[in-house]
Formats: sequence, C-alpha cells, structure tokens
Amino acid sequence: MKSLNRATLEDVARMAGVSKMAASVVLNGARSGTRVSDATRARINAAAVELDYRVNPIARSLRTKQTDIIGFYSGNHSLEDRSPYLSEILLGIRSATDESDKALLMFGVFDGKSEAEVFRALSDGRVDGLVIHAAPDDPVVKLLAGSKFPVVAHTDALGTIPSVVIDDEEGGRMQARLLHEFGHRRVLVRTSKHPFISVKRRTMAFLTEAENLGIETKVGRKTTHGQDHALDADELALFSKSRSDRYSAIACWDDGCAYVQIPQLIESGLKVPDDVAIVGYNGVDPYYPLAWDVTSIDCQWDQVARTAVKVLLDRIQGKEVPLETRLPVRLRRGGTV
Repeated sequence: MKSLNRATLEDVARMAGVSKMAASVVLNGARSGTRVSDATRARINAAAVELDYRVNPIARSLRTKQTDIIGFYSGNHSLEDRSPYLSEILLGIRSATDESDKALLMFGVFDGKSEAEVFRALSDGRVDGLVIHAAPDDPVVKLLAGSKFPVVAHTDALGTIPSVVIDDEEGGRMQARLLHEFGHRRVLVRTSKHPFISVKRRTMAFLTEAENLGIETKVGRKTTHGQDHALDADELALFSKSRSDRYSAIACWDDGCAYVQIPQLIESGLKVPDDVAIVGYNGVDPYYPLAWDVTSIDCQWDQVARTAVKVLLDRIQGKEVPLETRLPVRLRRGGTV
C-alpha cells in the first residue's frame, strides 16, 4: 500500500534494507564509491514503486550541478516546422536525448533582446548544454565560444565551437562526377543566398571537380526556398534545344531547387532527364508526394543530430572532443539523372 505522505529516500532505503547512499546511487544517480548489485538495484526500484517515491529534480540539480536537460537553439531564426530538413534534425535530437535519459528544451527567437541577454538566457543553468545552428558571425556564437558553457553546432562548422557536419566537399564532388559519367559537359549551378558554410563548401567542391573533369559551369541565381528556386528566363534559355552550346544539367544546393524546377522544365517542353538532368543535395523527402524521385546527395541529417548530442554529452562530462566531426554522405540514385 502506497503511503499517503510523500515518500523520502530514507523510506525507500528502509523498505529495501539498504543504506540511504545506496538508494541515492540507484534513484538519484549520486556519485560515490558505493557499488550496488543488480539484485539490490531491483529491490530499491521495487521499493520506490511501492512507496511512489519521486525524485525532486530541483534538489538533484542543486546536488549534481546538472539539470539533465539539453537545449536546442537555431540562432535568431524561427523554427520552420514545414522544413523536412529541420524535421530530421529535431527527430535525431529527440531520439538521442530520449536514449540518454535527457529532456529537451527548445529555445525560440529572442526578439528585441541584446546579444548579452540572449547569451545569459541560454547559459543561465536551465540546460546543461546546447546544440545550436547559427552563423559564424552571430554575436551570440562569439559569446558562447568565449565561455566555458558546453555547446556543439550541427550542419555548419563554426570554427570556434565543436561542430558536427557532413562531408560537404565530397558531396559536391559526387555531383560533378555523376553528371560527367552521364555525359553532361555544360552545367548550371545553383547556390544559396544564405551564407551557409556547408553550401559554400559543396559549391566550391563541385566547381573545382567540374573544372578538373572538363565540365563548363555557369553559376545561376542564388536562392533561398520555395518559388525563389524557380529558373528565370535567362536560365531557361540555356537549355534551349536550338542552341549549339546548350546546357544539359543543373546541380542544386538543395533538393527544393529540383522540386520547383522540374515542372518548369516540363512546361517548357523539356524532358527530365533526357533533355535536362537535375541532381539535388540533402536527400530529404518532402511532406507532399512527388512525381519525380530526385537524384540527390543523402546527408542523413538525423545521424548528424544524434552525433551532435553525443558530442555535447561528452563535453558536459568534461571530455575532449574534436573541433569538427565529419560524417560521410552517399549518392541517392533517383530518376532525374
């Protein structure tokens, strides 16, 4: 029968026939030299259930100096719930925190707050550490980098903070080699308006590899998302069948480019991939069904996020971690090349 009053650690220890320290080791994660056998651990847990003992998280955090909460901060940008990329990142973070028995606190946009105020809010003790995605020149990043607060970045290397990224350069080279393999010698290259280190790396690697392979390239408009990815009239003209120097492929910095451009090309009387091949980047499926399975560079963003949490937990425990951890990419063959 469960006690009507809130059970204490002493109550659990008494029922289990163990010391208070042994009960604390099992139930509160207390650090001590006390070793607890599996049988004793089971007896303590059974007593805790019987007495409805509940750990006081505030008291535990005061004792251990940790909250067992991981924070997620996306820079001073809103979280786009409709972004398939962000969904994979968040799924990876949630899975990793759950498996590590950690809670997750997502920080939003700090509108109207100074860099110092944002920094204090992120590092005021509510969380044990942060997984972030932000620009290298973000003033908050500079404050975090200069502090001892555990922080790990994902997707884009920050240089001053341990970062978990994918091998963007190899992905760019994969795009170039694939198009060359299929006989494409003139390629339109689409990159981003955003100053993402990841996009700069993949674009420069593509251009360098294309030059080495003898592929002529033209860098088109820089885009962001949605219909901004659409080809303009000058870009569409590059693929005209009447041109002797016509372009025959597009290398995109993001799969979203391909999703928008394929219908445009078809409406212009061009066949994909017979007349124009398209290779994307990210390998993230959109929420809505598509008529085309886009050939892309699969980045496995959920694994990037899970690894970022793992590296962060190592930092929280005081372990040395590399400044940059790179995960491999792979080519995902679709029907657009």
